[in-house]
Amino acid sequence: MYLTQALHRAVQQTPDLPATVCGLRTRTWTECRDRVARLAGSFRALGVTSGDRVAILSQNCDDYHDFMLAVPWADCVAVPVNTRWAAPEIAFSLTDAGTVLLVVDDTFLHLVDELRELAPTVKSFVHAGDSISPDGVHSFEELIKTHEPVEDAQRGGDSLAAIYYTGGTTGVPKGVMLSHANLMSAALGAAATGEFMEPHGRLLHSAPMFHLADGSGWIARNLVGGTHVILPGFNPEAVAAAVEKHRITDIFLAPTMIQMFVDSPVAKKYDLTSLRHLLYGSSPISPALLERTMQLLPDTRLLQAYGMTELAPTTTILSCNDHQDPTLLKSAGRAIPIAEIKIVDVDDTEVPLGTVGEVVARGPHVMLGYWNRPDDTAAALRGGWMHTGDGGYMDDNGYLTSWTASKT
Repeated sequence: MYLTQALHRAVQQTPDLPATVCGLRTRTWTECRDRVARLAGSFRALGVTSGDRVAILSQNCDDYHDFMLAVPWADCVAVPVNTRWAAPEIAFSLTDAGTVLLVVDDTFLHLVDELRELAPTVKSFVHAGDSISPDGVHSFEELIKTHEPVEDAQRGGDSLAAIYYTGGTTGVPKGVMLSHANLMSAALGAAATGEFMEPHGRLLHSAPMFHLADGSGWIARNLVGGTHVILPGFNPEAVAAAVEKHRITDIFLAPTMIQMFVDSPVAKKYDLTSLRHLLYGSSPISPALLERTMQLLPDTRLLQAYGMTELAPTTTILSCNDHQDPTLLKSAGRAIPIAEIKIVDVDDTEVPLGTVGEVVARGPHVMLGYWNRPDDTAAALRGGWMHTGDGGYMDDNGYLTSWTASKT
């Protein structure tokens, strides 16, 4: 399994279908492949070699989509950077990963000089945006225009695909190493539930693309075919307008976004009937908000995902049908087809059903480990299970209730 596999399939089966819609730009899957192959060629021309880490610091855009495919195409490793971080935190992740190239958009172009000093491993800076690229910073579009396409390296399987940094709420951020098999397995596992995504539908990106909650949806959409419609960020009216204009079928929203969307009077002004699936996660959601959401979107089926970055990120799903049972709304759902979960005590012994303990998981979606942190890796993956640190219990039918459900 490799991340660019879906791109080849899309070009073979739906070459003229829009791959991305971003602002006034629409690019087909054929155009996407050409851009990806040329961008990968430019990385190599800039001295990036096999296994090198290549980062992006950008708001959501179609260039983000191309970047995330060009990196494995060039046999490299992606480092999506948290756009909410200040320069020192950004520099830490770049330096810790040994990043050699960084793509920035217009929003973060002003940080280049500071990052040159704070992150000396970065040798090349690339600007993806509409403003003029300053001296010493390569233009994303010019790199694509001026370099010949290269063959896909088909980097895949257990090779490292990306390093996603945790938020660092309990110390400095840790780089979570995820392989192609990890990422593809989690996306396939979610898709195998038959609930998300709509085949050949349209996925709206308004949650940040640097976060794996959105990134997993991006992979799943590539796998089942269709189109990515991309907004720079979340805004209730922009989301509602995009759903109506582009006949969006699928979307991921964190509960805070759902709250803002439901509370916004503008949402009711637009035709939202095309929306088939709303996947939510990242934090708990109240039954009252769920009820209001279902009233606003009666034609939309709701799903909840639970997991964490270390699980690539999904390990359980509360299905659309489960949402029709009020007794299950506090649950995080059941393990996706590729995952196993259980509840253990402090000695890692599985506890009886209904007993509170720590949630642990295993499967092909479990991370390779933490970048340059062998002790942390050994502790987290002891016994072959990912120890989430979350408390919870399981019922007789395999439904998980976790204190930090919707953590994905």
